[in-house]
Amino acid sequence: MDISKSIFGRFSCRSYKDKKIKDKYISRILEAGLNAPNSGNLQACKFIVINNNSVMEKVTKASLDQRWMMQAPVFVVICSNLTKLKTYYHSKYEIYAIQDTSLAAENMMLMAFSFNIKSCFVSAFDDNALRRVLRLPDEVNPYCIITLGYSREKKTSKRNSLNYSVNFNEY
Repeated sequence: MDISKSIFGRFSCRSYKDKKIKDKYISRILEAGLNAPNSGNLQACKFIVINNNSVMEKVTKASLDQRWMMQAPVFVVICSNLTKLKTYYHSKYEIYAIQDTSLAAENMMLMAFSFNIKSCFVSAFDDNALRRVLRLPDEVNPYCIITLGYSREKKTSKRNSLNYSVNFNEY
């Protein structure tokens, strides 16, 4: 698929069909995340694939009880192992963790779209509750959740024009 189709066609899907995603697609989506740019090539991102309804229910509750999430057949929680980042970046490690996990998420959502699998980036959650559900070690923080599935909806949102959003040489 032409990458522009993924970039311009992707949207935040919140309504999914009851249809399983093949393991081969999940693997390719995860590989796309692993191949995202990352700070110092430290590869601190960790992915937790969730496809068990009981765990999904707990993650949904930790995500401010956003019930629409339960329609998706798969969640991927993207975390960062801060130990590696702290070693090299000291005081600014947190911003690098945010950037790295966001880049991984975007790669994953674009790859998913190329398989006609839709996604949504979820960042509204109770960090401590999610940490407990996933049994994360102290040095690993969750930064986002991606829901994945086959959509019941069509893209409807519009984006600003370049004239509205772009300046050259000064604001």
